[in-house]
Amino acid sequence: MRLTVAACAKVNLHLQVVGRRADGYHELRTVLQTIDLCDRLAAEPAPPGVLELVVQPAGILPPDGGNLVTRAAEALARHSGASVGARIELAKQIPVAAGLGGGSSDAASTLVLLDALWGLKLGPDELMNLAINLGSDVPFFLVGGLAIASGRGETVQPLPDLGHFGVVVCTPPIEVATGEVYSLYSERSRLTWSEPNARVDAFVTYSGAPPWGDFGNDLEPVVIERWPQVGRALDRLEAAGPLYSAVTGSGGASVAVFPDLGAARVAAEGVKGPWSVNVVSTIGREKGRPIVARCEGQEDFE
Repeated sequence: MRLTVAACAKVNLHLQVVGRRADGYHELRTVLQTIDLCDRLAAEPAPPGVLELVVQPAGILPPDGGNLVTRAAEALARHSGASVGARIELAKQIPVAAGLGGGSSDAASTLVLLDALWGLKLGPDELMNLAINLGSDVPFFLVGGLAIASGRGETVQPLPDLGHFGVVVCTPPIEVATGEVYSLYSERSRLTWSEPNARVDAFVTYSGAPPWGDFGNDLEPVVIERWPQVGRALDRLEAAGPLYSAVTGSGGASVAVFPDLGAARVAAEGVKGPWSVNVVSTIGREKGRPIVARCEGQEDFE
């Protein structure tokens, strides 16, 4: 048996740092949305205790336990207590260290994929608890669609689907370290935190039309200051006249939202530069969370 799953990226439509926690993490309040830029995973059974991972392209991720796919597989195997094994293939399309959540999405999808492959039939709460221990964004990817996350990301509140907007994603050829971004933010802010935005709160509470002009990213100024290439990409996006544009997450990708996919494609023609450009769409919860399917051969995976 060979199973496969798509692991979708996310964009942060809003990211607010509201404080510092006792455990050293920053307290966040962030509006997250899945997009149809996806990695793809496939898995098949292996002898008990064997967990193998092959990544395409080779060398893009740390080997063994240094990547979230392996860590998720090991955590699930330990939790189940079952005598299990798997061979996993991961085809990367989501840029690494770009604030698009690729590693976290891969981890969430690995949990769902191997739960199905091994016939564990774990409940949503069990998978969520495993996800929380793997990383801040991992719980969101078990939910998908549009959601607000708080704490360090472990508390996820699903929101009604946003609808289909076009999104242009610009990723400079750099890797931005999340830990460095938050360290720089703390130094710059002197531990003074931004106040809640009433219109964003109203959107989260009642849904409706997104308050594009009130969304923002508290981390954006320090990312642009430390990595100027990100700022240049964002300037090019803003010149295209989007509904909304910002650095996503802790960077280094910048994103711009347009009314539809056609408008995003037109805008992308004007933002070409020394960065990767992807034109994608927002996707709802039904397609934005990991859905496992059976595949018959390698050609289906590729």
